[in-house]
Amino acid sequence: MAQRTGFVDGWAVTRLHNAMTIIEVDDAKILTDPWFVDSRAFVGRSPIGVDELPELTAIIGCHWVKDHWGMAEMQAYPHKNTPMFVSAPNMEQSARKVGFTNVEVLEWGAQRKLTDTVTLHAIEEHIGRGRQTNNYGIVGSHARVFFGGEVCDLAAIRRCGEANAPFDVAIGPVNGVHLMGRQLTATAAQMLEATRLLHAPKLLPVHDEHKPFGPLLKVASSIRDLDGVEHNDVEIIELGLGQRYEKVS
Repeated sequence: MAQRTGFVDGWAVTRLHNAMTIIEVDDAKILTDPWFVDSRAFVGRSPIGVDELPELTAIIGCHWVKDHWGMAEMQAYPHKNTPMFVSAPNMEQSARKVGFTNVEVLEWGAQRKLTDTVTLHAIEEHIGRGRQTNNYGIVGSHARVFFGGEVCDLAAIRRCGEANAPFDVAIGPVNGVHLMGRQLTATAAQMLEATRLLHAPKLLPVHDEHKPFGPLLKVASSIRDLDGVEHNDVEIIELGLGQRYEKVS
């Protein structure tokens, strides 16, 4: 994956693995849901290692399970003062344990300035096992990017769409994972609906690499489910691991 520096006049996304991406808006580079793990439970792996990351503006975490917040591997990232914004206290604790010093749990509705022109918004998602999951809006001078690593609550998405200006792209899960019968993430059809609720003209799917595991873990959907669904109003941006998409304003 070629590293890029400087200013993006619009927005760009590089898909890495599971819900891990690099989102670029203006002069900000944001790593989402870091998980640099080669696991037999997933198809593929990140095409880059921690040592190949660019210097980041911020690291954000949507969800508190290990495949969204792999801090053991992130210990190798040298810039330990990089701002980190997370959804639950256990995420803050694990980040500080490996040396990160600038870590904050963001409640829904909180906003943080990342650069002179880019603001991070913590957006409502759901509560599970007593811990909060966040979605995020990344708003720059010419772009509004929605990122949800563990989107599941479409009622929360609806409220977000009603309360905010339209987003330029919605990035979210499409494999509808169920754990012991409980749905954890949106299916492809549900994420398409979420994109419409956010009034976004583009959907960039992530979280589509899980392998099923007997009756314990069920994979209910994939990006391929959208092949036969009418979506002339929404462009599907399908990226392989390591591929980058850029939209110039």
